[in-house]
Amino acid sequence: MKVKLRVKPEDFIVEEVLDLNKVKGSKCYLYKLTKRNIECLKALSYISKKFKIPLKDIGYCGLKDRHALTIQYISIPKKYGKLSLNEKNLKLELVGESRFLKLGDLEGNKFKIVVRDLGEEHLKRFYENVNYIEKIPNYFDSQRFGSVFNKKFIVKEIIKGNYEEALKIILTQYKKSENKRIKNFKRFVNQHWGDWEKIWDYIKNKDIRAKLYVNIIKELKESNDFKKALTYIDDRLKKLFLAAYQSYLWNECVKEILKNKVNEPLYYNYECGTLLFFKELKEELEFKDFPTIALDSNYNEEERKIIDRVLKREGIRLEDLDRAKIFGKFVYTRRDILMEPKDFRYSVKEDEIYRGKRKVELEYFLKKGSYATMVIKRLFL
Repeated sequence: MKVKLRVKPEDFIVEEVLDLNKVKGSKCYLYKLTKRNIECLKALSYISKKFKIPLKDIGYCGLKDRHALTIQYISIPKKYGKLSLNEKNLKLELVGESRFLKLGDLEGNKFKIVVRDLGEEHLKRFYENVNYIEKIPNYFDSQRFGSVFNKKFIVKEIIKGNYEEALKIILTQYKKSENKRIKNFKRFVNQHWGDWEKIWDYIKNKDIRAKLYVNIIKELKESNDFKKALTYIDDRLKKLFLAAYQSYLWNECVKEILKNKVNEPLYYNYECGTLLFFKELKEELEFKDFPTIALDSNYNEEERKIIDRVLKREGIRLEDLDRAKIFGKFVYTRRDILMEPKDFRYSVKEDEIYRGKRKVELEYFLKKGSYATMVIKRLFL
């Protein structure tokens, strides 16, 4: 059931929870960074340039949402002095000392979220579902799947040897939020696919400067080698594409685990297919966590059975993942199957933006790595 989130940045507030004892140290100053409607890496790049600090010298625990008001911690070596920043959408406050922060140092995040434009049916669902959020499947959510179009994964196409199809997704598919010039470029590529000379002329005439597209089209014009052209994608994007497919496979494994363990399965459609939710578990799960799928990893017999069933549906085998090595390796980690929202509170009020409708204000804590939006999906399912 569709609801409205992030109507304004203050509707989605994320605050990192950091155990200061675990990051004790004296080499760095510890800062609290508050940003409003700014992408995390852009905020860090701005601080880097403003104070002439190499980006690699700024430590942080995790990347936070862009369309939100976020409060997080960063560390900067003391040699750069005590810093302060107080601008309209960006604030930096000195809070103490620490060692250099790294990804994963946080304990979790506190969320304050406003869900808007709610009618009677929304509220009916909410009041029923609020009784069933003690345990929720810990799926990867939509933020992981920005590179997925029509349920097609770039990395899956590469694993299957469909290099042309992988490139076609990259060069022709776009989100509504993309730059208009790039959208027009991708429409042109789609209309003239294979005519690389004509597309190259378009790049020159329209002054398209994005290195990704320039280098790929130049290679295709010269060699028509789709596999080689894929090597021009930068490492950051390669990691994102790998993570998207690996996250989807993990979601599918969790569905496989849950399908025979729940009373009244409930389904939610998302970019990559369906997610399975439940009201109650019929019995305790054998696993508390489940591994991501990666090569050269040790799985027990039950884990391997689940992984093989999921990969069989995908039309691939575990060893086939090696074909994705032109982008890098799938990273092995273990992730809790269920999330447990803590300190959950809510209030229902009149919506001052959507007249005649209601809004729900939510507060809760989640351990690191869990998606706050997954709780919203369950509440309004």
